[in-house]
Amino acid sequence: MGHGELGAQGVEGGRALAESLDRRVFDDVAWRRSDEELLQQALGYLVKKKSAADALHAHGITADVDTVAAWRAKVRTPGPEEQQRLQQVFKDLRRRNIAPYLTRVLNADGGTRIEIHPVDQESVEARHRRDLRVRWKNIWRWNAIIAAWARQDSLEMEHLWQGLMSEMESDHRSYYFVRHIGILG
Repeated sequence: MGHGELGAQGVEGGRALAESLDRRVFDDVAWRRSDEELLQQALGYLVKKKSAADALHAHGITADVDTVAAWRAKVRTPGPEEQQRLQQVFKDLRRRNIAPYLTRVLNADGGTRIEIHPVDQESVEARHRRDLRVRWKNIWRWNAIIAAWARQDSLEMEHLWQGLMSEMESDHRSYYFVRHIGILG
């Protein structure tokens, strides 16, 4: 029987870990910002980075750095579709640029602990529910995880997650799908 066939709600662990890393990097103050402020943040970042032109072209944005500067100065306005692609370029470039720093921080002092919340079984019939609890695990080496996250390689993230879970002493397969992963520290 596959995941969710009995009503359990959750996502793949690798995806949940990638989402937690995204929250750590991008959502520090996003809850306080409007779409316009987020766009200005992205444009400000892209104007400052030498690799922005290549990143823009890789995402199909033909604008050069001068056009991006004009958007930043509000002389011109990118269309709604371009705004979404600019946000994606910003996030891709930021992931790539912050990866070495994030790896150092998470590897420091013997690694970083994560909190693993199991799938939500509220919709599962009582007779099929499993006794799953929140688990904690220390990840000693984040290098491969951060590299896969920076590349947005979901298959590799899932492979790495399953490897981490196989190190747990019991019931590790019950945590291949999770509700949430928190990064502590």
